[in-house]
Amino acid sequence: MLGGQQNQNGVSEPVLRVGDRIRLTLESLAAGGEAVGRYQGIAVFALWGCPGDEAEVEITEVSKRFARGIVREVATPSPDRIVAPCPHFGYCGGCQLQHISYPAQLRQKRTIVRDALARIGGLPEVETADTWGMDEPWQYRNRAEYHGQLDEQGSFYLGFARHHTHEVFPLQECRLQHPLSERVRRSVLDLMPRLAQGAEERAGLLEVETLVSFSSQHGLATLVCDGRPGFVTPLAERLMHEVEGLKGVLVARARGRLALRRSPSEVVVGEAHLVERLGEARYRISPDSFFQVNPSQAARMVELVRKWAEVRPRDGVLDLYSGVGTFLLPLARIAHHAVGVEADEAALVEARANLRRWRLTNVRLYEGKAENVLPRLAQRGWRSDVVVLDPPRKGCGPIVCAALAKLNPRRILLVSCHPATLARDLKSLAEHGYVVRRLQPIDMFPQTWHVEAIAICERGQ
Repeated sequence: MLGGQQNQNGVSEPVLRVGDRIRLTLESLAAGGEAVGRYQGIAVFALWGCPGDEAEVEITEVSKRFARGIVREVATPSPDRIVAPCPHFGYCGGCQLQHISYPAQLRQKRTIVRDALARIGGLPEVETADTWGMDEPWQYRNRAEYHGQLDEQGSFYLGFARHHTHEVFPLQECRLQHPLSERVRRSVLDLMPRLAQGAEERAGLLEVETLVSFSSQHGLATLVCDGRPGFVTPLAERLMHEVEGLKGVLVARARGRLALRRSPSEVVVGEAHLVERLGEARYRISPDSFFQVNPSQAARMVELVRKWAEVRPRDGVLDLYSGVGTFLLPLARIAHHAVGVEADEAALVEARANLRRWRLTNVRLYEGKAENVLPRLAQRGWRSDVVVLDPPRKGCGPIVCAALAKLNPRRILLVSCHPATLARDLKSLAEHGYVVRRLQPIDMFPQTWHVEAIAICERGQ
């Protein structure tokens, strides 16, 4: 509980309590998308606030070091505050920043990265460039995951989860998705009442996933079901007939209803793969393997990694968390030899297909976790001149960073989707003698607080 003034009995009373309404000026944006202000020296994180607002905030949580709340009224709006265009903004869990102008979003994301480097990484001196934004920061997502639900009358609907809950609300539209994904959603809603008999059968469709290639404007839909309901095949066939650009419909069996883990996808009708182009590079992708969600910005990332890596014809390249080969393959074209390490079997299937597509014979792929494979590579005396790291949100961790340093690469490029783990990993690399030379934030996720960043590290002098 936050300390405060003593009452007449000498007992310390908290400055803030849950339910209090306070007025304060919001100064910055925190990781997670909340705006931050201070009240009597206490940091208050305010949901749906905009830096520069003078707002009334209702306190919803009080801890020993800070408080959280929700903006209930904006007394004086920030110059950066705008009207969110989405009818679901404010309760949908997908977006946090639609009420903030896009230039201000880019400025705040740079600040979030810089603050994480200083506060978590102990690296306040790192030069952080302005965030790379998009000309059109809408309809940029190549994947959608629509959750299937029944209302009280047994009618089927598709939606997203409400902010910080598992409750699913009926979706009217999503302006972040590619239009093809939205066409699939609307067609499923139209067809389900006619093809699925009764509420019990309709409840068997737990999720509709889409994957779209921006370069070809083609897409795939995956029906994630509880078992294999009888409507799956007729629904797939009708979707293929009605949705322009849809090239395949697949089905997967859910493994648990909450996390929606699922089995590998099986083709019901049409194709199982798409081809996406990033710049001049082409990749085979599938619903089961990870690929960057924003192809437009991903193309810029691939080019920046290629430029900063400065791979030479005699170099050995190592790509941890190599996925379908997004960064590995362009660098392998230049290098003497390259190695990719990936734990996900589905991603390795696509990576091998892409190796054949690219006709590369100087690449070896290893299946396994980076922390397990790296020591084996070090024992074999494998030479690593340039390393690319593109870990999941949890980051690489100190074990991987320490093992990597033993390979003594000339240059390390770290691609991160989470500022806090980016800062921790850069701190670990610094402890092993690697200095951050440059850092570029990239807005892969407009209208959300998330921000990608690429850092280049080299041995200190």
